[in-house]
Order: sequence, then structure tokens, then C-alpha cells
Amino acid sequence: MRNFLHECRRRHVDRAAMFYLAAAWLIVQVAETTLPLYDVDDAVIRWVVLLLAIGFLPTLALAWAFQWSPQGLRTQEEADQENANAPAMPASRTGDRVIIVVLALAVTLFAVDRFALRQETSAPTIAVLPFADLTATGDQAYFADGLAEELLNQLARNTSLLVASRTSSFRFRDSQLPLEDIARQLRVDHVVEGSVRRDGERIRVTVQLIEASGGFHLWSNTYDALFEDIFAIEDSMSTQIAEALQASVLGDTATTGEPDPEAYALFLQGRYRAYQGSEEALEAATGFYRQSLAVDAAFPQAWSQLAAVYLNRAASGFIDYDEGYRLAEEAALHAVELDPRYAPAYDKLASVAFWYRADIGDAVTNVNRAVEYWPQNIHALDMPSLLLEALGELDTAIALLETSVERSPVDAIVRNNLALAYLYAGRYADAQREFGQVLALSEDYSAARNHLAEALLLQGRYREALAAWEAETDPAYRDKGRALAYYSLGESERADAALEHFIATWGEQWPSEVSHIHAWRGEPDAAFSWLEQELATYGPGGWGEWKLQPLYAKLHDDPRWQAFLQRVGVSDAQLAKYRIRLALDAGR
Repeated sequence: MRNFLHECRRRHVDRAAMFYLAAAWLIVQVAETTLPLYDVDDAVIRWVVLLLAIGFLPTLALAWAFQWSPQGLRTQEEADQENANAPAMPASRTGDRVIIVVLALAVTLFAVDRFALRQETSAPTIAVLPFADLTATGDQAYFADGLAEELLNQLARNTSLLVASRTSSFRFRDSQLPLEDIARQLRVDHVVEGSVRRDGERIRVTVQLIEASGGFHLWSNTYDALFEDIFAIEDSMSTQIAEALQASVLGDTATTGEPDPEAYALFLQGRYRAYQGSEEALEAATGFYRQSLAVDAAFPQAWSQLAAVYLNRAASGFIDYDEGYRLAEEAALHAVELDPRYAPAYDKLASVAFWYRADIGDAVTNVNRAVEYWPQNIHALDMPSLLLEALGELDTAIALLETSVERSPVDAIVRNNLALAYLYAGRYADAQREFGQVLALSEDYSAARNHLAEALLLQGRYREALAAWEAETDPAYRDKGRALAYYSLGESERADAALEHFIATWGEQWPSEVSHIHAWRGEPDAAFSWLEQELATYGPGGWGEWKLQPLYAKLHDDPRWQAFLQRVGVSDAQLAKYRIRLALDAGR
């Protein structure tokens, strides 16, 4: 054995082992740091580690058989003959220097990763997974989801914590993935799991806080109580979890008292149905919210969620457009009358002002109030990024949305909003990538494939754009895409036929989409004619965003373009006086 070890040292196998291990560790650290930034699957990192492990023994075998010399790579026998005439010290010193450099890089990366980077992201990161319904009848899913979401909301108000969004966390309902993998996809270090069991008015809530990397339980508790004690349970959970993470405990910021327990139960059922999103589910949600408010009219959260449902139903065409927005505004105003600092209600008022009343000034005022009252959770609001885009502050909007994606990487809604911002900013390759991520998360996400095709079209990749539109499940978008793609490919007859078909089938419903096609074809008179029809049919609401559509680019030099924007209240001159008071660091 002694002779073998001596021979290993003579052949520099020990140096090769040191160099390989240091280099392998460096490669793994770089991969773990950089690959997630490009949404590379964790399996790739595992393959990197496996391949490096497999390569260790072959490397030692090569070091045994070969040696570096001043003349290059030599077999060990050739090196021995050269050593007999002149010691190969330069080669040894060169090898030593290489090892020292690699080790220095490894130590530097270790120090940066463990100290500098950790200091930048010192706030604990946490996700609240949907709680399990263990009730014998299995009919308390709304309660389990509602309790988990309320806990998430309370933790999200804490400026000492970074909390993954509900949409991201609830994607892992019933997931069989290991907890560590779920946490890695959510980019969090801690996970909250729980369960609920209800028997009449008696409830049992079990909750545990887990450190994802090692699976260690940092805190757990079981609450046996009456349903009327649910608010005390929620406060206790959020407080004890914050304390377990050594985060500052957030004081009570509510200006109203706790709602009636019966009203709260109805509210949870309404929110559970609202998330299902269908016409029937949204109608049922409206009924539950109305019942909740009949029991306790001084419940701002229920008024705000009722406003959200009316907005959704009106925008989806499930109820009369004007009536839906009027009811949404009334409900949101009730919420802020009850709680003047309730940020989500101001977000709803901004939505009404932007989409329905075309009052950008009022929308900005309400968004600024929402941001002021809820700076630490700005990513949960819908309107700030949209208004930033409308005001021409695309870089700021993108920065806000990129931070939102960092916090909620598997939230298709957030990624879609970022992709649209990239599209509006002319970053078409980035938009293409993000729309691809949206479709990977939600294959049928509304309009995502259409926008992906637009991003390809705007890059001049017309065949790929056509293929994407052919895969679109919405027939209106598919028909529109064919008209755009055929024109771009120089297939005039097919393009004209596709345009005629689109106008005949969808023109009355979607005049703005017809204007897109004419604008892209360089036909301004027809484009402006259809814009006038859009304005007459649907009014001026929404043009703060729609003016950003890249397909209108050929109209921008036409004096009629700014005149049209002036009429709908979103010209550059009209918007110049408005600003969103936003501190991005507050929402990180």
C-alpha cells in the first residue's frame, strides 16, 4: 500500500484528484447559482453532479497513465525517460499554480454565496401550501383553502418576510413531489403545511412550519376550538410562524373589527367558488358574498371581493358590461368607506376607472392609495404595473413584474403580465420566452398562444408565427393570426380571403382586432375606420393599454393617431402629468 501511495504521488494522481474535486465543486456552485436564473429544470443540475461524479475515476486513471510536461501531454513512460535527463519541475509548478487558482476561485465563490449574497436576501422566504380537508364528509375544502390563504395574507403583510403568492403555492395541491423540490420551484426556504377537520362548530387545525432543505420541523401546533375562534387561531399561527423565523411580528393594521363568524364562513365559500372562474362558479360566488354581507354588512373584505367578481363577470361577458362595472364600483366604495386603508379595494376602483370610465387620473389616484397602504405586498395588486405601462414607464413596470416573477415563479398570471410588458417594450425575444413559460405552466392560458405568435411575427419569424396560430384553440385568434401571417409571407390571395373571413365572422364583436390587421398591412384609412367603430361600440376604456399594441406601429407617424389617443384621454401630453408613487424595494 505504501508503495502504491508513493507511486500515486510520483505520478501526480493526488494533484489530479485535488484539481478535479475543486473544479467539480466550482462547476456545481456556478450551475446552482446561474441555471435557475434561466428557469433550467433542477434535473439538469442533478445530471451535472452525476456526470462529474462518474468522471472522477476515469480522470484519476488518465492521471496515472499520462503526465503534463513542458513538451505537452506524455505517457508516464515517456515522462520517466525525460525525467531521467532533466527534472520536470516546471510542469509540477504549473500544476500547482492551476490547483491554487481553482481553489482560490472556489473559496471566493463560497464566500460570496454564503455571505454577500445571503446578506442581500436575508429576509426569510416562505410558501403556504393549501391545507388538507380531513373532514369525514370531505365538504370543507373551501374552509381549508380559506384558512391557508388568510394565513398567507397575514404573513404577506409582514415586511420581514417574502411570501410566495397564492397562485404559485396552490399549484402544488395534492402534489407528490418531495417538499424540497416544491420549495426549490417556489424559490423559498420554508414551507407551511396544514390540515383542517370540522365537526359541526368544532374545528381542529394542525399546522407545521418546515425548513425545506433538511425537512426539519421548526414549529407545529394543533388547535382544537370552536369555529367562532377562527380569527384568534389565524392570529396565533401567523404570529408564531413569524417568531419561529425570527421575523418581526406585525401589529394589527385593520381599522375594523372581526367579521361575524357566519359571515366569514359564507365569505370563504364565495372566494373558493370565485377561484374556479366559470360563469356558474362566479354567479355562485356572487351569491355567497351577498349572503355574507346580509349577515354582516360591515365586512370590507367581502365588499372588495364582491367588486372583483363583478369586474370578472362584466369583462367576461357573463353579465351586462355597464351594470357589472357599476356594481363593482359600488361594492369597492363600500369597502373603502368601512376601511379607508384597505388597499385591494382601491385597486378595484382603479380598475373601474381605467377599463370602464377611461379616467386615467382617477385610476392613478387610487393606485397610489393602494401602494401607500400596502407597499410591502404590492405584487398582489393588479393595477400598478398596468398603469406604469400606460404612462410609458415600461422599464419600471418590467422591473416590478420581474420581481413578482422572482417571488412567484410558477404563477402563470404574473408571467403573462411580464410577457405582455416585454411585448409592449419591443423586447420580442424576451416576450416569446415568457409566453412559452406561461403555456408550460397553463397550456390553455387565455390568449397566451396568440401573443406568443405575435412575438414571433414581430421578429420576422412568419412561418413559426403561423404554426403557433394554427395551434391556437380560440377560433377568433386563429383566424386573425392567419390573416396576419399570410400577409407577412406574401401570400396575398390567402391573406385577403382570411381578412374577409375574419371581418365577416368576428368584425362586429372585435373591431379593434380588425384594425390590428389593417394597421399591420399598412392600410391606415381602414385601420382608423375600424378604430372609430371600436370606440363607438365599447367606449374609450382600456386604451391606456391597447395603445401599446405593437401591431399599431405603422400608424404612429400618422397625425390621426395622436388625435385618436387625445379623444380617448391617453395621449402623451395628457398622461405626462401623472406619476405612480412607487418604491420597488418596498415590495421586494
